[in-house]
Amino acid sequence: MIWVYTVKGNEFKAIDLDSLTQLKEVASDRWIWIDIYNPSEKEEEILTELLGNEPAIVEQIKKSMEEQSNINIEGCTLCDYQRVRDYVMLTIPSISIKEQIQVFPVVFMKKKNMVITWGEEDRRTHSSIVKSTIRRLREGVEEGQDLNSSLVISVLFHEIALNNSKVMLSIREKIDQMEEQALSNGGKKLIHSVFSIKKMISALYRLMIDEKDFMLDVDKSIIPRIKLDNKSKPIVDEAIDIIDRELDFMDSYNRTLDSILTLQDLASIHKVESSINYLTIVLVIGTAILIILELFAFFGLH
Repeated sequence: MIWVYTVKGNEFKAIDLDSLTQLKEVASDRWIWIDIYNPSEKEEEILTELLGNEPAIVEQIKKSMEEQSNINIEGCTLCDYQRVRDYVMLTIPSISIKEQIQVFPVVFMKKKNMVITWGEEDRRTHSSIVKSTIRRLREGVEEGQDLNSSLVISVLFHEIALNNSKVMLSIREKIDQMEEQALSNGGKKLIHSVFSIKKMISALYRLMIDEKDFMLDVDKSIIPRIKLDNKSKPIVDEAIDIIDRELDFMDSYNRTLDSILTLQDLASIHKVESSINYLTIVLVIGTAILIILELFAFFGLH
């Protein structure tokens, strides 16, 4: 599937692309954003022609995405860029979470006034990011804003940062549930869950630090062929602020998890104390019974 987005007059246009001729007509003298998702063979041929009749480029993109999809996030860099002919290709991860963290690479390609995005793995996440970006760009057009490829990339970065920040809401919900379990003495299962979340937060921290550094490189024009204008920079700055906020929250979440472990220890101690008190009472009662029996036996003999 290939969609093309651009602006004509005061209208934000979305076109389902089916030929390179159609693309050339749309592109003409304006910026375009091409979004690709699971392209068919015919669509790959269109893309190959668009990229200069170099099938190796398309294969290189697909290989790069496959490698990124199989990366262990605990030890690797997921944000990267490379130059492909007269394009620059950026890779930045979108994150989702169920039982474990799942990372899906979003690939950007930039050439002058053309932006290409390519998503493969998680259609739901990719579609959500694209839809929210389209909504923001369309609202900008309706307000008379001039759009360009730099602005498209900055808004995409912002929406990826927002998407990734939602993962932390899931973490917060899990921690709230653990606090309730700790109050009722969750036991070894709770302790295991706490350390699993701690490990997850540690992996997310490394991932978001990498994401922040990558966006800073884009913001400072360190990455070749990516130069943000004055309208785009504040949007990327806001995306970086979102990441900073989540990094701060991670510290508080770790402190909360430590408190849960402390609460669990106190609950365990209280449970042991209750058992000791119970055993003490039983022992006292047993001792009293033995004394009474001995007294009965003594007076019975006399």
